Amino acid sequence: MITLLFSLLNAAPQAATGAEAQGMLKMIGQFLPFILIIVIFYFFLIRPQNKQRKALMEMINNLKVGDKVITKGGIIAKIVSVSNNNLIVELNDGTKMEILKHAVVSIINENKQ
Repeated sequence: MITLLFSLLNAAPQAATGAEAQGMLKMIGQFLPFILIIVIFYFFLIRPQNKQRKALMEMINNLKVGDKVITKGGIIAKIVSVSNNNLIVELNDGTKMEILKHAVVSIINENKQ
């Protein structure tokens, strides 16, 4: 669609008559709302989601022993061991379980409470 717009813009100065130039401008005017919708989707949906995904991946890569985490299943646990893709976490009653790193949703910061 963008290449079509550029081809139309390049063709507009080569138009022989004023009627052809007005026709080109009308065609560009018809595509303008679609372009604006794409720009709005990018800035309000795609860009924030990419930022959130990057922040989550950075948080997952920086997990360390002793962090208190919340998993996707709602389990709150303390990290006991970290390996490449897995974590061993300990629940409040002393039960240890192995989970995937990507199951972690957030880290609980006890200093802010």
